[in-house]
Amino acid sequence: MKLRNLALPGLFWLFVAYLFLPLFVMAAMGFRDSNFVAFPIHSWTTKWYSEVLLDRDVMEALWLSARVAIFSTVLSVAVGLPIAFAVARTSGIARGLLIALILLPAFLPVVVSAISLRIFIGRIGLETGTAAIAFGHAVGSVPFVVIMVLTRLNTMGRNMADAARNLGADDVIILVRIVLPYLSPALLGAFMFCLLLSFEDFVRSFFLGGFEQTFPVLLFARLRFGFDPGLAAISTLVLIATTGFGLYAERFVRKRSLRSESSLTSGAKND
Repeated sequence: MKLRNLALPGLFWLFVAYLFLPLFVMAAMGFRDSNFVAFPIHSWTTKWYSEVLLDRDVMEALWLSARVAIFSTVLSVAVGLPIAFAVARTSGIARGLLIALILLPAFLPVVVSAISLRIFIGRIGLETGTAAIAFGHAVGSVPFVVIMVLTRLNTMGRNMADAARNLGADDVIILVRIVLPYLSPALLGAFMFCLLLSFEDFVRSFFLGGFEQTFPVLLFARLRFGFDPGLAAISTLVLIATTGFGLYAERFVRKRSLRSESSLTSGAKND
């Protein structure tokens, strides 16, 4: 009986080690005082971290990835929000078909999606580069925006909009004063999720970037010449930054959601 009780926790911690042990090894390699990655580490140094921060190519690639992530996220939210509204107004078979069609880019193999986008942008005359990468990333992010907004919309009662309409509010006021504030946790969550999704998207960036290299593409290009402690250092810094951003985003969205629900509850009690 004791063995059975210990089996599940043991499997859990084994899975945790499988996920995180390579990350700790990578972080440790960034402190190795040698040009090669190997164990054991006889001497430690922080020079690799200072060197990558002064590497112009790395900083330009990070800045390009940040710009692309912002542009693609704004585009995906701008497109996904009205699509979610349209889906919310449908029901039955039409609703299921619409959701399946919208989710298709998320289930397609990324390589197939990237090649299709490369052919498409060639047809419409869009050159490879920042705009093409942002467009490709937005295509992959829109399904997640639609699902997150639609999930939040499904919890919104129609009585809120009906009550506002009975008090003389038009559709624009209802959208701005009621619907969008209620959807703000989902919109913020979708925005931050799409930022992270775009930042780490390698395949679409590789096919659509041309001569412009985002950070994942630059990392791949340097890996072809071997893995050195400098790559481990910059990867560790990016991992820490994205993890911190993700944790902050999750906490911020949760607080915003609780605040929104509490305000709605207090408003209903006052009514």
